[in-house]
Amino acid sequence: MPRVFNASSLLTTVGLAALLALAPLPVLAEDGFDARLDWGERYRITAPIAGRIEAIEVRPGERVAAEAVLFRLDTRRTEADLRAARAAIERLQMELAEAERERDKAEDLYDQTLIAARELELARIDYATVAARLAEARAQRDRVRADLEDAVIRAPADGHMVRIDASVGQFVNPALMPPVLAILGTRDPMRARGLVPATTAAELEPGDAVTVVVAEQRLSGRIASVGWEPTGEEPERGYAVEVEFSPGDATSLRPGQNARIERDH
Repeated sequence: MPRVFNASSLLTTVGLAALLALAPLPVLAEDGFDARLDWGERYRITAPIAGRIEAIEVRPGERVAAEAVLFRLDTRRTEADLRAARAAIERLQMELAEAERERDKAEDLYDQTLIAARELELARIDYATVAARLAEARAQRDRVRADLEDAVIRAPADGHMVRIDASVGQFVNPALMPPVLAILGTRDPMRARGLVPATTAAELEPGDAVTVVVAEQRLSGRIASVGWEPTGEEPERGYAVEVEFSPGDATSLRPGQNARIERDH
């Protein structure tokens, strides 16, 4: 049976459509959502080799540049190993030169049919054996050089020393338990993290421009990520939103400070 529309129902339908067309799209509320500041990145500084801490070149809270020296390990044993490796290389180089002369001599005698092929093969084996030992000695020297470089522990990025969990004289051995010597936090960019309800999360996209409000400061930022699964405990459970922003050198913002995120319209 065909449906019949009366004038009042048609008017109601048209009115609703008009209202829906005029209604604004849902946007983030003007007051935004709460967030908490955090470092842009958090590095766990560890010792790549075993050794005794000889010096600590930084203090907690100090700002450091990338590649700045943080810790120095005692290198006396490593330097002795390097001297031994160099001596072994010099000795093997002389042995290789002698083995090369013996091989060349055997090849000449073989060409003159004065020795058997077996003697020529033995001379070549001696030369190859010494050459292999020399290559191993050079590899050992390169490993010791790398250990000497690793004995100077440097900052992986620009940042602030959050804390130092080591002391001069402490022995560290990453083979047993990689110790965390210090925590380095980077500030450019910094991050602000908050939880939002599903309706707000649906309105946000990575790359959206936002304003990070901390006390009287207003800083430009962008949405870095929006979570797809809820996190946290009730009643604070929500979807994680992460914002990246650059605080600049003039600000004194610290992780843990409360912030407000406002979306730019």
